[in-house]
Amino acid sequence: MHRILISNDDGVRGPGLRPLMKELSKIGKVYVIVPKSQMSGTGHAITLSKFKKAEKIEKDFYAIKGGTPADCVKYGLYSFLKGKIDLVVSGINTCPNLGQDVIYSGTVGAAREGALKGIPSLAVSAAEMYAQDYEHSAAATREIAEKILKKKKLFKGVCLNINIPRNYKGIKTVPLGLRAYDENVETITDKNGNFYYKLSGRFVSGGKNKGSDIDAVENGYISVTPLQIDQTHFGLVKNIKL
Repeated sequence: MHRILISNDDGVRGPGLRPLMKELSKIGKVYVIVPKSQMSGTGHAITLSKFKKAEKIEKDFYAIKGGTPADCVKYGLYSFLKGKIDLVVSGINTCPNLGQDVIYSGTVGAAREGALKGIPSLAVSAAEMYAQDYEHSAAATREIAEKILKKKKLFKGVCLNINIPRNYKGIKTVPLGLRAYDENVETITDKNGNFYYKLSGRFVSGGKNKGSDIDAVENGYISVTPLQIDQTHFGLVKNIKL
């Protein structure tokens, strides 16, 4: 039986978690280790030199108090479930992770941690803002996971970033696009003169993205983008002289 580790960045109450657990339990033994609370935007952050409490939610389901998504996967792969996992699945995220979102996404960070360990990993997101229905995304994830598990050697150490729209037409394997945001930093001052900052902004456009993950989702397709661990720009390695 296949052994599947599920994590996320939306925590124990993430609306995409239970549908994902239900679907993946049809194809393997499911273990769940997630942050106890919301951890969106934490990227691949990890916690060093601090103990984190693991709270048992139910059988094979733990929440890590104050833990990041990547922490949860590390704890699972290096301690809880050492040597026992065939596939890591992170999600289902409540909104898309397209283009450079993968840099900031805790959902992707958790899956990338699995890839670092050499395990095929999926980062799964609903391709709509604040999705309400996750059953179709969970079913699609199960179908994709089944295919990956049949070809594990091909996907060893690979993180697949997946975005699933409603009523999807099919699946396209595509590169990342470029999402442009109107970003801003809000600033307020308290009575003691202390400054407080908050990031804000909104999505403006996808830019030139024909054939990208953004283009695929906008046209009703599931986007699948294989992300590699080595981020070296090999085209410049031999050309930069400093």
